[in-house]
Amino acid sequence: MANPVNVDIQVLPSTGGDVYSVVDRAIGVIQESGLKYEVGALGTTVEGDLDSCLEVAKAAHRACFVDGVEGVVTIIKIGESVGGSSIEEKVAKFRGTG
Repeated sequence: MANPVNVDIQVLPSTGGDVYSVVDRAIGVIQESGLKYEVGALGTTVEGDLDSCLEVAKAAHRACFVDGVEGVVTIIKIGESVGGSSIEEKVAKFRGTG
């Protein structure tokens, strides 16, 4: 794999119903992707090559169009560095592991 990147994905479905079940569906797509991921309070961060991460973001976005959802806004943040980027190195000092 090329140097890994981190991509943070936040889906915001437009629904009058249960937003959490729609978000859970998007997280399920991420979980099934095989990429390393971490669910946060306001988004899910995935780690891998850029193309795979963007494909997962697209799949998670599209997975929200269920149960009458008419619109979804997905916010994507990409973190990349020349030597690669991992979730662990970004959060280790806050978890006491780095």
